[in-house]
Order: sequence, then structure tokens, then C-alpha cells
Amino acid sequence: MKNKKLVLILVLIVILVIAIAVFITKNQETKVNEIASENVIDTTNIEDFNTIDNEVQNNIQTSDDVENSADEIQTNTQTEETNNGSDNMNNEEIRVNLIVNNKTFSATLENNETTRKLIEMFPMTLNMSEMNSNEKYNYLDSNLPTNTTSPRTINAGDIKLYGNNCLVVFYKTFSTPYSYTNLGKVDNVNDFINELGRGNVNIRFELAE
Repeated sequence: MKNKKLVLILVLIVILVIAIAVFITKNQETKVNEIASENVIDTTNIEDFNTIDNEVQNNIQTSDDVENSADEIQTNTQTEETNNGSDNMNNEEIRVNLIVNNKTFSATLENNETTRKLIEMFPMTLNMSEMNSNEKYNYLDSNLPTNTTSPRTINAGDIKLYGNNCLVVFYKTFSTPYSYTNLGKVDNVNDFINELGRGNVNIRFELAE
């Protein structure tokens, strides 16, 4: 009897040990599965993050492309406006006033390099010296660019540059062998000539409004 009880106790102990081992094994498997599940979730999160990051980078690139395109359009527009402005400037005449004895006389200047430099000095009042009973002249303080030609005939009212700094206003028509850079012409010649008179005269040059 005692041997049977001992055997029964040993069998129970073995069964208990096996049960405990099974229980522990199942718990470990459960933990392993949970960890694996967490790793899957983390991997998914990483993939989602990478996807979002790629989208952000694409949006940034798209934004840069749009901005670059806008800058290019603006640059092209400004270039066209500048070119158009230059073309208009080259085609348009320059309106100025010559003031003698508080009387204003309009004049039209050509639009060239010389006149553009000249009007940068405006407004200016010059004491114009008399010469040969046909012109008034003044040597400017600054030299101007020149494009000389030989007109052969000077017309009353012509405004010209002799050399690179002598501004001349003619009030008679005559033939000449000299070369000048043409600047423009006084519009109302007869009234202007009558106001100039003989001798030196102060003439104020300014842009017309």
C-alpha cells in the first residue's frame, strides 16, 4: 500500500511539473507574439512616417518649382518692360523749355546718348556768349558723348554741340564747314530769335512738364 501511495504521489508531482512547464511555455509564447505585434506596429508607423516625409519633400519641391517659375516669369516680364522702355526712350523725342528774359520757348531734342547726358544737368542756367551774329554758346563744365556730322547748313533755332562740351544755340541760317553733334531745335524760332537780342544772354534749360 505504501508503495502504491508513493507511486501515486510521484505521478501527481510529474503531472504538476508538466502543467507548470506548459503554463510557462504558453506565457512565453504570448509575450513573444505581443512583442512581434508591437514590432509590426512600429514598422508600420515607420513606413507611414517615410510616406509622409516623402509627400512633404515632394510638396516642398513642387513649391520650389512654382516659386522658381514665378521668379522666371517676373524676370522675363521685367526684361520685356525694360526693353520696351528702352525702345520707347529711343523712339520718343525729348521736350524741353528754354527760358529767356522770363519768357518760355519750347524745344524738341533728339533722343540720343548726348541729349540724355545733357538733360541730366537740367535745370541749368547758362550765360550764353554772342559769336558771329548768328549763335550763342557756352562751354559746359562736363564733356558729353559726341556723334558729329557735317550739316553744311545751319538753320535758325538749331541746338548743337561743338566739340564735346560747347553748347550752341543758333539764331540765323547760314552755311558752315564745321561738324557738330545735333541735339535738337527750338520750336517757335521767330519769337525766340526776337527775344535773344544782341550780345550775351542768360538762357535757362529745363525739362518740359
